[in-house]
Amino acid sequence: MTSKNNGLSAALVSNLQDVLSKRKGGSDGSAEEEPPPSTSVSVDVAAKEMDESRPIVLVTNGDGIDSIGLVSLVEALVKEGLYNVHVCAPQTDKSVSSHSMTPGETIAASSADIKGATAFEVSGTTVDCISLGLSGALFAWSKPILVISGINQGSSCGHQMFYSGGVAGAREALISGVPSLSISLNWKKDESKESDFTDAVGVCLPLITATIRDIEKGVFPKDCSLNIEIPTSPSSNKVSVTPLSLLPKMDSETQAAASEWISKALNTDQ
Repeated sequence: MTSKNNGLSAALVSNLQDVLSKRKGGSDGSAEEEPPPSTSVSVDVAAKEMDESRPIVLVTNGDGIDSIGLVSLVEALVKEGLYNVHVCAPQTDKSVSSHSMTPGETIAASSADIKGATAFEVSGTTVDCISLGLSGALFAWSKPILVISGINQGSSCGHQMFYSGGVAGAREALISGVPSLSISLNWKKDESKESDFTDAVGVCLPLITATIRDIEKGVFPKDCSLNIEIPTSPSSNKVSVTPLSLLPKMDSETQAAASEWISKALNTDQ
């Protein structure tokens, strides 16, 4: 298997390849050598046929693979029937893991059952999930058209984005050269309810559609990720969309292009 190293450590990819080779019967029957004391990955590989005419979307989040926000979004994307939907998300809640990774430890990835999608759950952080998902080790494709992190429970605006594992997943995709969205629902205790995620999906789907459409046209803003904040009571409040850059200060051209795109998308597609 060929793996592409998009921010994933060489040791991690190398050891993953060893695991896959042995599971495919690549060993000669001799005793397995002990792995070196470096980061390694154990993984169950799940292969599904996909319609190559459809764009590939990779979904992750900070709250964990079983969270209602991710499940609701993935179900809606699958139902649309427009995309090949893949998931690589943390096994457990990593919502405040920020941009942390897991060096020097074993990262386990195993297939997960999400109807209509090819999914893996990973024992590491959201950033580990994106690094592994884009490495070429889990999925047959080389690069998705878009990475979506969400729908994450809780606000990720202002200073909160620095703590957010969900935002970090989108940022890691941008570092690897893949357009990305991070989507969060401003959840409020004793006020929000699970059905708000259904409304949140309805609000963000047009933005996802517009993003993929304009990526294919080559007119989506370059060098930035979009942070989508869905308000409490999504159906009756306005969505906030903020461009995020890897630079300390976004250049004026990128800022203008992103602002124009956001304005058009919010006024046209919602």
